[in-house]
Amino acid sequence: MFRSAFRHFSSEYFKKMVVHKNPDISVQSKNFAKNFLKKKPEIIKKEISVSEPLWKEPQLDDNDNDLTEEQQLERQIQKLEPLSRPVVYNLSYYVNKNPVLRTFVQMGVFIRKWDKDPSVAKLVLSLDLDKNVKPFLVFLHDIGVPSENHAFIITKNPAVFQDSLQDLNNRIEYLKSKKFSKEDIVKILCKAPKWLSLNVQEVDTRLGWFQKEFGLTGAELREVVTERPKLVTLPTSIAHKVKFGITDFLDYSPESLKSLLLIYPKLFTKKFEQIEANFIFLTQVAKLTHQDIQLFPSVLVYPLQTLKARFAFLKFLDRIQFDPTKANFVSLKALCESDDRIFCTRTAKTSYDEYKKFLKTL
Repeated sequence: MFRSAFRHFSSEYFKKMVVHKNPDISVQSKNFAKNFLKKKPEIIKKEISVSEPLWKEPQLDDNDNDLTEEQQLERQIQKLEPLSRPVVYNLSYYVNKNPVLRTFVQMGVFIRKWDKDPSVAKLVLSLDLDKNVKPFLVFLHDIGVPSENHAFIITKNPAVFQDSLQDLNNRIEYLKSKKFSKEDIVKILCKAPKWLSLNVQEVDTRLGWFQKEFGLTGAELREVVTERPKLVTLPTSIAHKVKFGITDFLDYSPESLKSLLLIYPKLFTKKFEQIEANFIFLTQVAKLTHQDIQLFPSVLVYPLQTLKARFAFLKFLDRIQFDPTKANFVSLKALCESDDRIFCTRTAKTSYDEYKKFLKTL
């Protein structure tokens, strides 16, 4: 009964669409449907760019040739399968259908991060649980990566499944040949999962660049890379721009440059424009010296507006003193305290509410 009602509805709807009311629109719709149904499924699949065709074209019966054109089109519409989901916006739709995605979700992988990159989604959906995923998890376990970090590594670097286990093992063996300890290697992979996707030649070139440009010993290079492995996974052009700006614009010596890298490697993964803006404020307004900043270089990447607000608040309280030999000394570390409440109680010696009121006056 339902099928006959549906056929009657579709028949009446189609007749109204192609015959009545507006001749121009009916002719256009008729031609579009006619041309669309003439196309082969392979062409349709290519045009809409999906892994599977969203519809399939059934073959007409032999007696369909005796039907009118409108009747043939109506028969085709009646035989079309309904679309279960015309458009898929994220990978969560496939979780219950794909064992790999289901396993990732159970592990704690944040698959939502992959929705913005169709190539990643395509790669993940093509993975085999036994051939691709399980061997990689065994590989992580064998090199000492804790199981609680597996999901994070996969979330950050799903492209690692494009590489063979032999290539991955070669990259680990290279680090061992450079005297990185097992603990160092685990720290590197947990902090910068994309390291696994760099081939041996890329890693060797970038490590050599840092050692030469900053005059590092082997032990110093391993220390810096273990502390901040993104120095290697990011393009060396970023670190080169920071190095050039610090020496040529901020007037730091090569020895001071090396000290900055050893104390705070993260500095060389930031934009120089932010470093320069903070440096100008600290030297021209706060009257700090190069040496003061060198002892606590993270102040160069601290949010500038927060620095200005806290400096103004301390000045308002008459507690602005960066000389360690005088009373009410304020260290740069205290000035860059991440928690406003702690800054107020320990450094400004006042309440958080007073600080909030002062911010409203700026």
